[in-house]
Amino acid sequence: MQIARDINQQLGPVISEADATTIRRQLSKMHGLVGLHLAMEDQSLYPSMLKSTDQEARSLAQNYMKEMGDLASAFERYMNSWKNGGAISANAAEFTEQSKGIFNALSKRIHRENTLLYPVADALL
Repeated sequence: MQIARDINQQLGPVISEADATTIRRQLSKMHGLVGLHLAMEDQSLYPSMLKSTDQEARSLAQNYMKEMGDLASAFERYMNSWKNGGAISANAAEFTEQSKGIFNALSKRIHRENTLLYPVADALL
């Protein structure tokens, strides 16, 4: 989320091409981190929770898997829409609006994971 906060500080109706190039590099880094996070959840966390005898753990895992799949798809569409700094600077207002939306969705998801999902997962250990 630190990368999202850094990008948020640069958003606005006008974004220079130099700033847009920097933003795109930051987005690439964020994309890699989100992908790593998703892989960890998909390959380790969710399978463990789905095998649990705890109904709440299984139910949470199922719900979060579906939700994260939807959010991951939205994030991929966002990344594909903004493939380079030129696209960002040429459509700064639209980029700003979409960025705020996707960052807000990711922030809410991370908060819910930290407050709901991970405590249940930790209790299984």
